[in-house]
Amino acid sequence: TGLLFCATMHGECSAFAGEAAAAAQGAACRSSRRQSIVLSAEQQETDTTKLDDGSTDTDNSGAGTWNPLSLAVLRLGFTEPAWTSPLNYQKAEGVYKCASCGTALFSSNGKFDSGSGWPSFWKTVSSGRVELKKEWDGRIECKCQKCKGHLGHVFPDGPQRGSLDAMELATIPETDPQIGYKDQNDSDSSFSKMPRYCVNGAAMKFEKES
Repeated sequence: TGLLFCATMHGECSAFAGEAAAAAQGAACRSSRRQSIVLSAEQQETDTTKLDDGSTDTDNSGAGTWNPLSLAVLRLGFTEPAWTSPLNYQKAEGVYKCASCGTALFSSNGKFDSGSGWPSFWKTVSSGRVELKKEWDGRIECKCQKCKGHLGHVFPDGPQRGSLDAMELATIPETDPQIGYKDQNDSDSSFSKMPRYCVNGAAMKFEKES
């Protein structure tokens, strides 16, 4: 009976932690309702697309990790508790890859400290690496384009455009979302916000530059 009680309590605590994390993530989104992320017609559809390495997103093979938390995030859409991922504090230069299929998703060049408690990025590493899908509650989910693993969500409250390196801005992938009112060719848009990819650390693995 004691073991059963402990297991039940553990399940309830885990569920509560997941709900609390999701609520915190949603609150961060509601703080920027004046802005919106615009998805192209292609992004709103979930048809098979080609990645920039020539492969397609239909390769939905088995997960490349046995970590229970990673599997819960990638396969079940679980949200890890804020401030718990070591990748949120990672400062080294390198690439953040999908923990399941190993696809490169983000680079340290696009990472920033959002203060949200989750690893955050304002751009992806290359075109066609991250899939975006609008959910029933209006949030934009981001998934690994290749294996469809759940990564997190995208919000319109990233860093100001004017605070970012001009060379990095010039290499924003075409498949990245566009903030509703932002014009990339407008020199007066320095105060506009970039996207914030709010990603579960358990959905990624970090590869440090050699």
